[in-house]
Amino acid sequence: MNVLLLDSTVIKTWSGVNKWMLMTAKGLRERRHTIYCGGKLNSLFTDVCSKEGFCTYSLKFGMDFNILNGYRLSRIIRRHQINVVIGHYNKDVKLASIARIFFKPFIIIARAGLPSVHNNWRYRLTFKRMADGVITNTIAIKKKYLSYGWMEDDFIRVIPNGIDLNVPTDFNFKDIRQKYNLPKQRPVIGIFGRLEPQKKINLFLDVAKNIRNEYSEAIFLIVGDGSLNDKIQQYACDLGIDDSVIMMGHQNNLHAIYAYCDIVLLTSAYEGVPNVLIEAMLFKRPVVAFDVGGVKELIQSGKTGIVVPFNDVQSMTKETLELIKSDEVRESLGRAAQSHIKENYSIEKMATSIEYYLKELMDRKSNGKKGPQAANSIRN
Repeated sequence: MNVLLLDSTVIKTWSGVNKWMLMTAKGLRERRHTIYCGGKLNSLFTDVCSKEGFCTYSLKFGMDFNILNGYRLSRIIRRHQINVVIGHYNKDVKLASIARIFFKPFIIIARAGLPSVHNNWRYRLTFKRMADGVITNTIAIKKKYLSYGWMEDDFIRVIPNGIDLNVPTDFNFKDIRQKYNLPKQRPVIGIFGRLEPQKKINLFLDVAKNIRNEYSEAIFLIVGDGSLNDKIQQYACDLGIDDSVIMMGHQNNLHAIYAYCDIVLLTSAYEGVPNVLIEAMLFKRPVVAFDVGGVKELIQSGKTGIVVPFNDVQSMTKETLELIKSDEVRESLGRAAQSHIKENYSIEKMATSIEYYLKELMDRKSNGKKGPQAANSIRN
């Protein structure tokens, strides 16, 4: 197959879906498919994809349903005889649907890491005309979409994320401290992600304040960058814990930082299945996360991590303190977490599932069939 991955992310943002796009590209390339990537001019996505050796295009996305931009995209699709276009945002799916006016024989997949398709008349009238299917990483999103009543079960495929499991695991903590200029203090509690309202880093700081009351030597790493950087720094000052909070900014290589943490938290308002938790678990880090999106699909609470009620700072504080007090429990959770990730979240496993789904859709389209009945006829 020839596959084009479209991602109209703002120029210098790197998110979980960007990672998914890159891992999908790598996984399908390993399975001998030809992969192309398209994004905004000078975006981090196109820059990373180019460095990874993919043929990459800088595209104009513009307003929804832009005919000229759709025609430009169709020329790229025709040139490379693209079979499948996978779009990150609804804007990407719309652009691909315009391109299909000029060049018909390809399928369009919407990748839904978050519930970005809404139950209103616009989507009811247009979405299934634009997209041939949806890939999501969580049953929670699939259930939400099915509740709309106009998407069939087989239109949405749940495929867990895949990450690179072949990563270094042996780190020297002294070297890490020197590289990142970290104090020699324990415990180390970390949070990873863009500094945007979705991540609710203010609640992480509330937890940090509570923990500091019992463990004055604790330090708290905030790894990421975003529009709330200054407000988060100010809130740490307001709480009187700024001397314990280290703003590490955007980091290209997180492996050593995950390994350096004793515990990793997630305080997001909403998520799909968070890559940061998958990555932290791979490094045997015990995680404590709010019950949002597909978190419970990833974590079996008490065995591979801890899940607490959404927005419940007190519960998160309590569970984190319990982990701080017990090396044995942290190590047990970490080992179980790593085993779970290695068994279920490899790039190879994800790419195999994506490949199967894409071939199924292509067979369905070539046979002129749509919907669940077509899928059943293929399986039978």
